[in-house]
Amino acid sequence: MQLQIDDEYDRLEAVLVHRPGAEIQRLHHENMRRFLFEDVPYLRRMQDEHDAFVDRMRAEGIEVLYLGDLLRAVLEDEKVRAAVVAQVTAQAGVPAIAEDLITLRTWDLDALVEMLFAGLTAEEYHAATGRRIARGGGDAHFLLEPIPNAYFARDPAVVVRNAAISSKMHYPQRIRETLLARAVLEQHPVFSGNEILFGRSDAPHEDRPYTLEGGDVIMLSSEALLVGASERTRSETIELLAGKYFRAGKLKRVYEIPIPTERAFMHLDTVFTIVDRGVVLWFGPVIAHLSYIHRYEAAPERPSGARRLPEERPFAELLRDEFGMELTIIETAGGSRHFAAREQRADGANAFAIAPRTTIVYERNEFTIAALEAHGVRCIGIDDSELVRGLGGPRCMTMPLRRVSAH
Repeated sequence: MQLQIDDEYDRLEAVLVHRPGAEIQRLHHENMRRFLFEDVPYLRRMQDEHDAFVDRMRAEGIEVLYLGDLLRAVLEDEKVRAAVVAQVTAQAGVPAIAEDLITLRTWDLDALVEMLFAGLTAEEYHAATGRRIARGGGDAHFLLEPIPNAYFARDPAVVVRNAAISSKMHYPQRIRETLLARAVLEQHPVFSGNEILFGRSDAPHEDRPYTLEGGDVIMLSSEALLVGASERTRSETIELLAGKYFRAGKLKRVYEIPIPTERAFMHLDTVFTIVDRGVVLWFGPVIAHLSYIHRYEAAPERPSGARRLPEERPFAELLRDEFGMELTIIETAGGSRHFAAREQRADGANAFAIAPRTTIVYERNEFTIAALEAHGVRCIGIDDSELVRGLGGPRCMTMPLRRVSAH
């Protein structure tokens, strides 16, 4: 499969997702906030909702790939398995258990894949191997923590043009998501021949503090990219990313868009998305009051390859210029202050465009749906009572791999 994402709204051909699994069962009310959840989801209902979401995409002719299936395939190779397990256990601080996982003496491949998402407690390790790892916290302590945010497939990797970005997560609880997604992008034959332009496994100089998450990356066009400077993505990373894409000849302009560094606005796509060329959905209390905009342009003489300049145009004017047409702004909940606040919290602005003026949205965001439909946008509503508990919407749950222009 040739990766190709040139905008946010052309017809989606292929997408990567992760079906919530046993990692969700690790959550309880004492640890949920540490794992970035607002509540404890009911897994079976959550899986039903995710399955229905996938069914709706397939009904629209979209090929859906599952991260877990691709990961299992690449881990069949012992050398790949050894490398991935070594990275995972080193990052978790338990390299002593790596050999048990690599050789599959105690766990089979299916159990290993589940463990990489659901984690492993000291008690489970002792029961399986008869050995104990000297580490504080008792038997219930995690040797490998679960990664319950993995169903937000947008964040650990993102495709920009015909190359991938492997993210650098802000919170340590999410770092393993990037390791697993990167292993699939680098090793699975379906992605053979594609390039990881930022965040390759052999590029440690791009590691922390250069944090970047996929929810902050929004494609304007084949020439221009928006990146949110947020709680989780740093300005320094945006400059480094811009320089890499400039040097590769894949972009001409990158814009840095600041959003409040608050959990309620964790990524740019929680307050701004694009549903068609020249048609955007945004949460006005944030986007209408940006403190600045920075523009990055190519600067081959600089170490980063990019130069940061102050952008004088207001955001709406910038968008009009980039789209080359008048801009249609649709506000969350139609601009109602009361309902916009309610629906933004439930990812009202996190619409996922699968074709021009065709979006998937959480059905609970009724006032936002009404505003979109009033502007001719077809809305496919999906059930969301459990999926929403992690504070992420339909766009958050998807990593688009390929879009095809009708032109």
